[in-house]
Amino acid sequence: MSDDPFELGSEPATGAGPGGSESGETDPRPNGGSSLPRPGGRDRSDGGRSLSPVSLALEQFRRDPALLLPFLVAGVCLAVLDWLRRLDPLPTRPAVQNGVSITIAYTGYPTGTPETARALESLVDLKLPSLVWGIGLEAVAVLVIAAAGTVTIARALPEDRGATTGRRLLAYGGLVVLFDGAFRVLASFIDGDVGLVFGLVLIVPLFAVFVRLFAAPAAVVTGSGPVTALRQSAPATRGHGWTILALVIGFGLAAWLLGRVPRAGTVVSTALVGSLHAVTVAALWEVTVEERARSG
Repeated sequence: MSDDPFELGSEPATGAGPGGSESGETDPRPNGGSSLPRPGGRDRSDGGRSLSPVSLALEQFRRDPALLLPFLVAGVCLAVLDWLRRLDPLPTRPAVQNGVSITIAYTGYPTGTPETARALESLVDLKLPSLVWGIGLEAVAVLVIAAAGTVTIARALPEDRGATTGRRLLAYGGLVVLFDGAFRVLASFIDGDVGLVFGLVLIVPLFAVFVRLFAAPAAVVTGSGPVTALRQSAPATRGHGWTILALVIGFGLAAWLLGRVPRAGTVVSTALVGSLHAVTVAALWEVTVEERARSG
């Protein structure tokens, strides 16, 4: 039985991917030249078993606490945007619904849970100043999260693999827009309560997509465009399906729970969940690089 619940085949991945480029070049350095921590000064294995991306991410935080800073700043910025949305006359809705239901607040890329959200319908038939203001706030939110994700993942990756450049920042922003756009389209079809059977029909493929696209942010930071990153993420996640599924659920639940903290939910959820998510994505990418180096 496969260790990956979403594994479709065992053929080796081709084309661009972890440790390589779109031209097919591979990293000639041993183990992909990874600079992620090796706990206890040993190789990233314990009795021949690879350490999990979460273990590597936590060790990275222990060695470099500054990794929390980008998403902490992003959380403060998102909290200011929440405050501005409440002040302007454009309609908003709570991003975290109050009630007894449990929500998995997972968006596909490292972020937190804001207190307010704005539907696209609220931007229809507005006068130009109001339209510019509304779109501007949403653009700033995308830029803030893109900057935090790019800086954090680049810092967690080897210096010659990940980098914070204007091109990669724009590409990361494009990835965020793609994820958000897909969510908004999906939400427009399932607005309101859905039955149990229909809900299961939707949630199973949705989580499969989440698992396969988990590594896309790291692919962008290593130099790929948004669409190419989505293609590269699938082979990078093969063999780690159960681990990533647990991460998706864990990050989503943590973001939802921390987002409910009064007054500080946006800052706390973004600083903690966003940071851990970003460094875990980088760790998974480097684990994949090492696995391919050993098997190649």
